[in-house]
Amino acid sequence: MPYDLRPVQNFIGLWRLTTSSGRVGDLPPPDQIDFAINPIPKFGARAINITHTYYDRSGQVLRHDYGFMPVKNATRRDPRVHVAYLTTSSQGWSMMEQGQLINGKLTFHLKQFLKRTFDGGYRNDIEIREVRAETAYDTVDFSANYQRVYG
Repeated sequence: MPYDLRPVQNFIGLWRLTTSSGRVGDLPPPDQIDFAINPIPKFGARAINITHTYYDRSGQVLRHDYGFMPVKNATRRDPRVHVAYLTTSSQGWSMMEQGQLINGKLTFHLKQFLKRTFDGGYRNDIEIREVRAETAYDTVDFSANYQRVYG
């Protein structure tokens, strides 16, 4: 395990969605998340590879998201473990979240959500003009819990 990924090594594996709450109708959480290290780079920043899978009610795959999670370890000057969560969907959406690892739990805040120029997918009716993260407007009240399936 690369030293800089040790803080998040317990997340490597396949995870299944167990519960979700908040505005999941607008931006549903993935039904399955796969965190992996493959391949380990010879130089430069190391990151966890991410694959999201979304299923319909019959179990057929709707779409995939792909991305990575870079980790900035704690230092003497900053004792926090910072993480980023960067994904791009097979249907044209990109998302950037930033957060921290605190007491074995990853918490992220949405920083950017973009529709790419290629296929916008099944939610073409969403026109993203601005993303706010303010609890007074109930836009932060989104959570998803996962259980490890494999890893």
